[in-house]
Amino acid sequence: MKKFVSLTKRNCLVYLRDRAAVFFSLLAMLIVLMLMGVFLGNMNEESVVNLLKEYGGVRDAVLDQQNARELVQYWTLAGILVVNAVTVTLSVVGSRVTDISEGRLASFYSAPISRSIIALSYVSSAVLIGIFMCLLTLAIALCYIAATGGAMLGLQALAEIFLLIVLNVFIFSIIMYLLALFIKSSSAWSGIATVVGTLVGFVGAIYLPMGNLPDAVADVLKYLPILHGTSLMREVCCAGSLEDTFAGLPAQVLSEYKEYMGIRVEMNGQLVSGAFQVLFLVGCGILAFVIIAFVQSRKNISDR
Repeated sequence: MKKFVSLTKRNCLVYLRDRAAVFFSLLAMLIVLMLMGVFLGNMNEESVVNLLKEYGGVRDAVLDQQNARELVQYWTLAGILVVNAVTVTLSVVGSRVTDISEGRLASFYSAPISRSIIALSYVSSAVLIGIFMCLLTLAIALCYIAATGGAMLGLQALAEIFLLIVLNVFIFSIIMYLLALFIKSSSAWSGIATVVGTLVGFVGAIYLPMGNLPDAVADVLKYLPILHGTSLMREVCCAGSLEDTFAGLPAQVLSEYKEYMGIRVEMNGQLVSGAFQVLFLVGCGILAFVIIAFVQSRKNISDR
């Protein structure tokens, strides 16, 4: 246990001391904020306001605008939290690739430490840093929303968000470690990080709502864990704002809006439940873990 804790601490410090790694792991989040602040945020707000005008009859325009702004802010926050779960864990796990390219991993393997403990230390450090970064992002975002007049989330919602953060970070830490098993060059890993950071916003239907994506693209995204993780987070983050914003409107309008914005996901003509999405994420993590165990066992045999 002492060796595991020491290795985990070492991996965390390696990441935190590299300011460039910290910055670039959060770059996708900064891109989302820029897009929402400059371009997409106002567009999403206006689409909500126009929807309320079309189906809501006589309404309070000022209140509708405020509710729409709050709804879009929480929708964006949910996407950012999952983006961090992907990009931060990818960056932290990248320390394994650096250790390989600089020969340090071979030294670890020659020490009296189980290889499974070494592997677990990389994953656990990604989980710890990922949860910390997501909670820090959540705190900053809630302060901003409160400063702009938005309503705060209840304790139950915050507890559910925390559990979803842990779930997403844990699953993506395993997936990123699986990816790192096949990469031995730091430059190659940097290239992968750039691609993932660019695509994660599209894959999670964050840059563009699900309803704006071509049907073929949307159908593919529904079988990826990022979209379901984002959907679960949106369902919790936006629950109160959705209730306030769509008060007095037909339930069908709310249902179609949630599907359009990726708050709920439809597969094979049916809306999937939150329980199914959690099981889907867990299944992806288990599959990645099984592949890791298989690949690691083959590597151990080849190294003998």
